[in-house]
Amino acid sequence: MYQICFLQDCPQRSQELADYVCRNWPAVKAVVLPEIPKSLHPQDSLPLTVLLLRDGEMKGFYQLLEQECIQRKDLSPWISPLFVDESERGHALGEQLLWHARQTAGSLGYDQVYLTTNHIQYYEKYGFREIGLDLFESGRPTKIYVHRTIK
Repeated sequence: MYQICFLQDCPQRSQELADYVCRNWPAVKAVVLPEIPKSLHPQDSLPLTVLLLRDGEMKGFYQLLEQECIQRKDLSPWISPLFVDESERGHALGEQLLWHARQTAGSLGYDQVYLTTNHIQYYEKYGFREIGLDLFESGRPTKIYVHRTIK
């Protein structure tokens, strides 16, 4: 059985999440790891870290951040990053996490939520639309997508 939960509700899993990211998604650890301790506050402000568990075992996560590491700083909030284990894909878990993120951002008063990606056609099938191009602070290009939140 799958469960989506806020890290604040299970702070004892913080180190497990850090280890999970280092083991499975090392390319994003420099961005994700600093947000983990910042996520251990009440759920009414950003950043937030959300875990995807199957039978208590970590199978994915996403973070909802005020700012993305891109040059453009006038948009907020951001789903960044969102990951589901390869072994768990094909069960609409990414869709569930996106829905959860949109609902969470809406409950915080936001009308829209953003993400950056180079995964063409994945996010579009869930209603995200491309609004432009930008550069990560490292100089790598990316596309920006937006979707309405759920209130």
